Amino acid sequence: MSTPAHTSHATRGMLLVAIGATLWSTTGIVSRILFEQTDVSPLTVAFIRFVIASPLFVLIGLLYQGSEFIKLPAGNRRWLIGLGLAQTGFQVGYLASVKMIGAGLATLITLCLAPVLVALLAATLLREPLTRRVLTAMLIAITGTALLVISPQALQLGSGLWTGISLALAAAAFYAGFTLIGRHAAGRVHPMQSAAFGFGVGAVVMLPLALWAGFAPVLAGAAIAVPALLYISLIPTTLGYVFFFNGLRHTTATVSSILVLLEPLGAALLAWLILDEALGTYGLLGAILLTGSVALLTLPRAAHQPDG
Repeated sequence: MSTPAHTSHATRGMLLVAIGATLWSTTGIVSRILFEQTDVSPLTVAFIRFVIASPLFVLIGLLYQGSEFIKLPAGNRRWLIGLGLAQTGFQVGYLASVKMIGAGLATLITLCLAPVLVALLAATLLREPLTRRVLTAMLIAITGTALLVISPQALQLGSGLWTGISLALAAAAFYAGFTLIGRHAAGRVHPMQSAAFGFGVGAVVMLPLALWAGFAPVLAGAAIAVPALLYISLIPTTLGYVFFFNGLRHTTATVSSILVLLEPLGAALLAWLILDEALGTYGLLGAILLTGSVALLTLPRAAHQPDG
């Protein structure tokens, strides 16, 4: 039986994870406003996000671990480099998708399909069983995505729809890779080491692309670009990760994975309220199906129900 102290810690953990996911949900909205009102590119946003967040993660990691933070266990550097590359692909693909198809659609497709891809890749690469639950969730997710594609918002996008959908799918694949690598590294390195190293690698990899894209649009639209970039880097990125990782210390992975659904749902709601990105009946049904597919993967199984 749970003690009052245990229940209090669990409640605090769930609250922290929920706050982190809610902060993450604002990334697409602020990015969309930035793209609509300035000429700043998704490449530039991702690079600046990495450059600002990475040293902050280092400082936070030093506060958590002291000098132990700079000591990476042997054999894990290549995994952390892979983590950084996957994070780079996800950030660029996701932000470019937001620019093309809007914050609501991009976030729903990317972040609701990613767990389904994780389950599929885990079955392929890690030889985890490909159960009826996984296959059912995959079918539901594909149906949900198809309904989003025929939503009123999507149909108004014209030729940019399929490019944006492709970018969101690529972002989901990179996010799945990021999750699998992070899962492998989780037992070996501190979460802040993963965050600091991953974002640091991303900044190095993106430097040539960022220089090619140029920073003139940031200066030209500084009144909007500077506050937006600072917000994205400091609030949903740095603060969001800190809330999330602290929450994980007091709650289970299953509960946290369900609470993280607040991100795509929050993004879709904010996109409707702030940016007038209406999903319509089909889009709403698609969002519900996508969310349901993730819940099917993450909710605990009943003891008497085999997975098949």
